Formats: sequence, structure tokens, C-alpha cells
Amino acid sequence: MPPTVANNFAVLGSPIAHSKSPLLHRAAIAAVGIDAEYVAQEVTEAEFPAFLVAQDADALGFSLTMPLKHVVRPLLTSECETSTLTGAVNTIVRRSDGWHGFNTDVWGAETAVAQSLGGRFDTATVLGGGATAASVMVALRNLGVRDVTILVRNTVKGAAIAQLAAKLGMNGRLLEIGAQSIQSDILVNTLPANVELDAFVVEDLDSGALFDVAYNPWPSSLAREWIARGLPTSSGLLMLLWQAVLQARIFYGDGIDVELPHEAIVVTAMRSSVGL
Repeated sequence: MPPTVANNFAVLGSPIAHSKSPLLHRAAIAAVGIDAEYVAQEVTEAEFPAFLVAQDADALGFSLTMPLKHVVRPLLTSECETSTLTGAVNTIVRRSDGWHGFNTDVWGAETAVAQSLGGRFDTATVLGGGATAASVMVALRNLGVRDVTILVRNTVKGAAIAQLAAKLGMNGRLLEIGAQSIQSDILVNTLPANVELDAFVVEDLDSGALFDVAYNPWPSSLAREWIARGLPTSSGLLMLLWQAVLQARIFYGDGIDVELPHEAIVVTAMRSSVGL
């Protein structure tokens, strides 16, 4: 008989209504065979500390999206090495001594790019300098990228992402979006889905492939441009899937490094839930 527990999980952030995480995790819960609930809940940055303190014992784990990936860190008992490296936590789980944080975005991005776009990328352009961009940077380094151009709206606020590139041993340069034409093997867009780039900015982006972390709506404006150019394009839905697989191991299994029982079946159910 499968284990029976009364567990509550959720994805938190603001905005959150668009999230497909509940679909993925409900499919995983059903496939694993436990008694658990997973919902989406709107929680702002200002509300989050009090929200976390107010949770009862049934709240065992949360997925975190913007703007909570940074602000959660001081509230944790511990965080994984990847979270420390990126400065971003997207998964927390309750243990007897408090909340513990993990970053599953790096593996999610790395797996998604490798599966959907393949090949080897020596150079990359990253749009954006937030928490997701930091995870993408590590993923790109793991995939062999050594030269990266980081395009941000504010170079002062983007200083941390440039420092991360140096820490990773990458040849990085930080530029303001639209400052000059950029050529690279792959473009990764981590900007929020509601950010529209000016036409002249898009024209100056010359990359052989596009990975856009946006997935709703899809195709994004950038994706439409890359499709029109006849170039390989992938959405962030695969990244969402694979980071959720690691979250499922943490939430419903024996830990991030331990595959779930019959994990291939669980992944198939998760894929089906979001139309992959």
C-alpha cells in the first residue's frame, strides 16, 4: 500500500495565478500515491516573513517564485550549496529544526537547454540580472559556456550577476539593454513575461538559439522573432518541469539526490499535466 500522510504544499509568489506548478505537483502526488495537497497562493515580499511564521505543522514545503527567492534566505535554518552560490532559493521544506532551502532551478535550466536545444554553446547572452538569471548562469557554465554577455536594465543593480560570472570562471561583461549589438551562440531571456523589448533591441540580438524562461503566454514576443528567423527556440516550460522533478524528490521522496520510486512514470505524468 502507498504511504498515507496529511501534507500541504504550495507555490508562493506574486503574481502567481499563471503558475503551472500546481498541475505538475498534483500529477506527481497522484503518481507517487500519497495523500497531499498542492495549491498556488499569492504572497508578496512584504507579507512573506509573517506568512511563514504563521504556518501550522501540516505545511511541509513551498515552491517559491518571484519575488521571494532572495528574501527567504535569512529565514532559513540552512540552504544548499547551489542556493549559496546563486543567492537564490526556490524550494523550502520544513524539518524539526526549521525551514531548509534548496535551488532546483539550476538543474532545471541545465536539463531543459540540453534536451531542447542540444549542441555545445561556447558563448551566451543572458537578458536580466535577477534570481532566475543567477541560476541560468550556473546552468550555462555547467553546459560549457565560458563567455557570457549579461544585458540588464540597470547596470548598478546588475553588479551581483557580473560578480557571479567571475566567480564561476566565466568571461563576463555587463551591459545595459540596447547599448550595442550582441552576437552569441545562445540567448537566454530571464526577464518577466510582461517586459516587452523595443524592436531595435531585438534586432541587435544575434544568437543561434533562444531559451526563454517565459512559458505563458507562448510563444513570447522574442520566441516569435526567433521562430520567424528559423532558429531553434525553447520555452521555460521544460525548465519548470525539471526543477519540479527535483522538488518532488524533496517534498514527496527521500531527498534531492534520490530518485523517486518509478520516477520515469512520475515524470511522464508531470509532462502530460502541462502538455509536454
